[in-house]
Amino acid sequence: MDYQLDLQQANGFHLLDWFASGAEEVAAHKKFLNDINVFPVADGDTGTNLSTTLRAMVEKPARAQSFAGMLQGISKSGLESARGNSGIIFASFVNGIALECQPAEAVDVREFSSIAYRAVKHLYEAVDHPVEGTLMSVIRDWASFLESNKDRFTGFRELFSSAYQSAFVSLEKTKEQLQVLKKHNVVDSGAAGFVRFLQGINLTFSRQRSVEMKEDTQSLPVITGEEETAFRYCVEALVDISDYHDRSHAALTEKIKHELIHLGDSLIVNHLDGRLKVHIHTNNPELVMERLAQYGPFIEQKADDMALQNRLRSLTPGGIGLLTDSIADIPDDYKLAHVISTLPMGVMIDGSAYLDKFTIQLEQLFPRMGQKEGYPTSSQPEPGRIQAMLSALTEQFDSLIVLSVSDRLSGTYQALVKAASVIAPDKKITLIDTKLNSGAQGLLVRAAAEMIAEGQAHEQIVKRIEEMIPRTKIYVCLNTLVYAVRGGRVPDTIGKVGIKLGLRPIMTLDSSGNGAAFGVAFSQAGLTKKILGLVQKTKQRKGIQAYSIVHGGNLALAREYAEKITRITGTEPSFITEISSAVALHAGPGTVAVCLVEGAA
Repeated sequence: MDYQLDLQQANGFHLLDWFASGAEEVAAHKKFLNDINVFPVADGDTGTNLSTTLRAMVEKPARAQSFAGMLQGISKSGLESARGNSGIIFASFVNGIALECQPAEAVDVREFSSIAYRAVKHLYEAVDHPVEGTLMSVIRDWASFLESNKDRFTGFRELFSSAYQSAFVSLEKTKEQLQVLKKHNVVDSGAAGFVRFLQGINLTFSRQRSVEMKEDTQSLPVITGEEETAFRYCVEALVDISDYHDRSHAALTEKIKHELIHLGDSLIVNHLDGRLKVHIHTNNPELVMERLAQYGPFIEQKADDMALQNRLRSLTPGGIGLLTDSIADIPDDYKLAHVISTLPMGVMIDGSAYLDKFTIQLEQLFPRMGQKEGYPTSSQPEPGRIQAMLSALTEQFDSLIVLSVSDRLSGTYQALVKAASVIAPDKKITLIDTKLNSGAQGLLVRAAAEMIAEGQAHEQIVKRIEEMIPRTKIYVCLNTLVYAVRGGRVPDTIGKVGIKLGLRPIMTLDSSGNGAAFGVAFSQAGLTKKILGLVQKTKQRKGIQAYSIVHGGNLALAREYAEKITRITGTEPSFITEISSAVALHAGPGTVAVCLVEGAA
């Protein structure tokens, strides 16, 4: 865009140009911003989150010549797409500017400065427990400079150039304001991203950099347990509140903050034009979503595992990465200890897509499965989520092994194949259709993790896993056929007869990964007898290399099976854990499954 010597009136096109240049500058320094990210938790994604948020602000809204119109579009896109603590703080500030800006085709220096200054109060209202020495402090200092000096300048070039200098000084102070920043001798990552954004604006007036920020990549912070947060997940939700009865800005913000604050920290709440955006660090993503569901349907959910991100960040780059989907049932603490990434399946309830094993657990799912109308359904992960996860993992590891749920049960495997060919065609990624699910798939994931820990080669691990697949079995003992029928795993006509007779089936997967009936009984005692007999025969004929027990809210029965099978095999189960919500939709409450790997021939 052509600029006069010093722009005195800014319209919507100018505003979009500022954001585009600012976004480009942040993206160019994304890695550095990630590297110095130690607050509020050292999860190494501030640059990525801020860059993603800014890109959405630039790419999503329709171009508008009106300054106010363009600002509304940028704000709405930013609030809807904001990611991470820094992204949502920045989007909240832009939202405040939009709330304070009156309809106008263009604004001058005085008007813009006053709007930006008044917007700060909206930012501080959105964030629970603001912390000094962070992005918020630098935004406030920058806006205060604008307000205090708006009469000194007639054009935006000089105003922004001088304000940038002020923001840079404020940024350097963050090293002394927060102990963790002082310890590592770095500035706040989010604040550094904001200053880079301001530098991008300056570049629209002149391609000469006014001040260079020092980026000493040789003295980046070492990640230690001291920077780990007390809360594991970075959770975000975008909620459609257009039908909610009371959408007054301040009142609704405070109400939601009051309901959520006991669930975590780093809480940010903001809304615009019927869209509510919430960010929180928590150990209970499912409870956060449970509270927010009362305000309207979810448009989007996110739950990043910050503990896993921290573990990944502490690893030396290279080696073999391991990824599976959430249908693979395996204890969460084991996945964290062995740095196993999980791609969540979707669980659709009343038009909202929850993230299996993250934003929904069995405690939330089972009551919804009992409702007469609108039975929950599962869905494969969205392409964007798959691509983002593969992209991040291929940056970290030299090669990647992905163990997917049976291709006959879900389109996840094919979606992974497609994403891998687009994201990293030159990277070494092996995608394996396990032809299994649940705890059986979990046994393969566990075996792969153990081999990686032993230092075995990529090809050797893949070969051994593929050899294990036909020897790995799952036997699911259903309490009733009701949920298998409602979930579509058993035809309705057959199911009605079975339900009427009180049959309790044992379900399994055949060699191709299709669901199949293995046997039936008329009581739990009958099911147990059949399962124990099967285990006994397998032990005698082939041997049992490993086994696991998974359940749908029936830990007592799972432990009973474990005790009896331990006596038969002489070994304890590799693990006992709950089934995923995606599996529970077809199995139902009370289900217990025995999964085993037969001995090698």
